Amino acid sequence: MLRWTKKIILITSITVYSSIALYSQKRVACIGDSITKGLGLKKENKTYPQQLQELLGSNFIVQNFGFSGATLLSKGHKPYVETQEYKQALAFHPDIAIIALGVNDTDPRNWPNYGDEFEQDYSTLISNLRKSNPDVSIYICTLTPIFSGHTRFLSGTRDWHQAITALIPKIAKNNQVKLININEQLKSRIDLFEDNIHPNVEGATIIAKQVKQAIQGIVQPLSVKANFGDHMVLQRNRENPIIGKVSSNKKVMLTFNDKTYQTQSDENGDWSILLPKRSAGGPYDIQIQTEHEELKIKDILFGDVYLASGQSNMAFELKNARGGDSLIQMNAPKVRLFKNNNFVQTNPTSWDLNTLEKINKLDFFSGNWTLPTQENKANFSAIAYAFALQVSSRTNIPIGIVELDVPGSNTESWIDRTTLEQNNLLASYIHSWRKSDFIQDFCRNRSDQNLALSSTKYQRHPYEPAYNFEAGISHWLHTQFTAVLWYQGESNAHNIELHELLFKTLVSSWRQNFKQDLPFYYVQLSSIERPSWPRFRDSQRKLNTELENTYMAVSSDVGDLSDVHPKNKIIIGNRLANLALAHEYKFKINADYPTFDHYTIKNSKIKVYFKNCKSLKTNNNQPLQGFTLIDEKGYTLQPGKISIQKNCVSIDMPSDKIITEIRYAYSPYSTANLQNEAEVPASTCSFKID
Repeated sequence: MLRWTKKIILITSITVYSSIALYSQKRVACIGDSITKGLGLKKENKTYPQQLQELLGSNFIVQNFGFSGATLLSKGHKPYVETQEYKQALAFHPDIAIIALGVNDTDPRNWPNYGDEFEQDYSTLISNLRKSNPDVSIYICTLTPIFSGHTRFLSGTRDWHQAITALIPKIAKNNQVKLININEQLKSRIDLFEDNIHPNVEGATIIAKQVKQAIQGIVQPLSVKANFGDHMVLQRNRENPIIGKVSSNKKVMLTFNDKTYQTQSDENGDWSILLPKRSAGGPYDIQIQTEHEELKIKDILFGDVYLASGQSNMAFELKNARGGDSLIQMNAPKVRLFKNNNFVQTNPTSWDLNTLEKINKLDFFSGNWTLPTQENKANFSAIAYAFALQVSSRTNIPIGIVELDVPGSNTESWIDRTTLEQNNLLASYIHSWRKSDFIQDFCRNRSDQNLALSSTKYQRHPYEPAYNFEAGISHWLHTQFTAVLWYQGESNAHNIELHELLFKTLVSSWRQNFKQDLPFYYVQLSSIERPSWPRFRDSQRKLNTELENTYMAVSSDVGDLSDVHPKNKIIIGNRLANLALAHEYKFKINADYPTFDHYTIKNSKIKVYFKNCKSLKTNNNQPLQGFTLIDEKGYTLQPGKISIQKNCVSIDMPSDKIITEIRYAYSPYSTANLQNEAEVPASTCSFKID
């Protein structure tokens, strides 16, 4: 009997101890749908609640109350409040509740019928959790993304997802619960969502870390974003945010120009301090500190900051440009450079697994502000540097130039995903871009070479729609810029009509994302023996007339018969600079290209009048070249007698033909030589004759 008594006492002691241990731990209830439950994860993979348990440690006990297919809506097709998991969550009496519901409410059985009840149903769920434990800390999560490859994306899910996304912060505020943004780090990671809706184990890890951070905060050293640093240029005459990271809820002080500004980091450790407007000048220093840490940014100038972007002709380095050596040798004390280096080049090779992983993680660009040493200038964009040098020399204003380009990249890759997904045409192919005829075959073939070793369904690549925005442009959205320099189009010349949509979309999306009415100074494609390029150049001219605050530099006169990378780049940089000097700085110069204005016909003679010129001439006073006539049957004819009269070109028309169209510089490789009095070449153009 004595032995049995000892055993009973021992078992009872263990039970009591376990009960005390359970209730001395903080109880964390993870409430959600299949994403919480872990649908699609292999048995050896851990769900986000399992990973959260490991991150939080033994002072917490985390339970997974996810139910696959669950809706937040109580009248939805699978209401969470009717599940056994819901009852178990209430019985758990959590100290902390993490709610991640709403993705399944985007189903057509749910939102169209009961969407008006979403707020009240969410508030009821929150209220019932508080009844189970009045001291519970409740966090609600933003929705995880649903990508455009989802079968119901265009039939309603996209729009209903956006509606719910807009409601959740309001629900958090009105119910006095905390909000966890689990969408921010996932919305750019389509590679983690093989079925476009359920994250894989790495996605679950990101969710777990974000939830852990919300519960416990984050400990990290004081830092500033990579696009701040010694020798940087800040935009003059505007407020400039200085942004960085530190541990959660830390006081941060910034001293600039003998004044101190302070703020407090949020729960994610993010902080931002707004510097007041400052006129051009410098150098200045900035000191940033917390109670125990300090850092300093030195040699800061205030001036004008430009973003130079596009593909290989923008990336073309000064050391390879004709006449580049003289600019490399020349001093440029008021120019500062930031080159975003590509992690790997898109050459015709297969990338190894480490490279593929880094690209998936968007670790593609890296760089820092530098002085214009000979080496830094030599490796910088020839067009961008020539632009910066001329503008700084003429204005005496410091110029910061940020180079962010990818050789071969298409327009789609530079537009943010949300904007792409909002357009029904673009949303129909951006997830299947490697097999889509909307993407130029060069981009598809080259990406297939680069990605040959990848087994990831949505393996990332710099030619993928949205990639360069997500990996590069997104990091500069808080930077104040004077304008954008853009040279791109070679990888979209297969579909001119699509490019017209894409370029308009890019300009509007950047202006919206940067929250700035950014002027765009862009380069018209050069001339080369590629048959679609004349129409493409003409399309770019038309875009210039349709888009406000855009300015185009002609480059067809300095093209190359067979090389897509003509070496005469400095003149293009100077043309862009002259456009900026005329339109940004109001210099009294004629920097715009001559283009068709109107025509008159009299006595079999057509007179074509050009604008943006006082008078016209030819390059080196050679005979005028480049005009062709199209008759009513579509045949191309050479004009008869042709002459220049001030701002007019006079053309004799054949008496036996009906001319329906006049074209200028319409050969793929053009030797057209018309220019204005300022030696700005005329643009490729075509116009109908009534």
